[in-house]
Amino acid sequence: MFDQDEERFATLGLASKLPSAVIDGIWGIIDQNLKGVVRLPRVLQFALIARNGQVTVAFDAQHDAIMEFDLPTSYQQEFPETVAVLDDGQYQTMMLLDELSV
Repeated sequence: MFDQDEERFATLGLASKLPSAVIDGIWGIIDQNLKGVVRLPRVLQFALIARNGQVTVAFDAQHDAIMEFDLPTSYQQEFPETVAVLDDGQYQTMMLLDELSV
């Protein structure tokens, strides 16, 4: 699950609400901070939080620990509160939570 060499996509709905720096930042968090550290289920959810005007990405690791990662991107009120990432075994897709259907 979540092999960085597999194909990755973001839905148009998500791409219209988040800059590529945040989308790429979340992929980086998965690859560099989560994979191999915590068990990653098929669907991941990330909360986007405003902290000191910047984006903080929060991840709840199966209720064991909440991890927060700061991105060097200014937070905008238009950003979605939650982002979902699905690995269906063939593709990895980042999307708005209301776009998720598993």
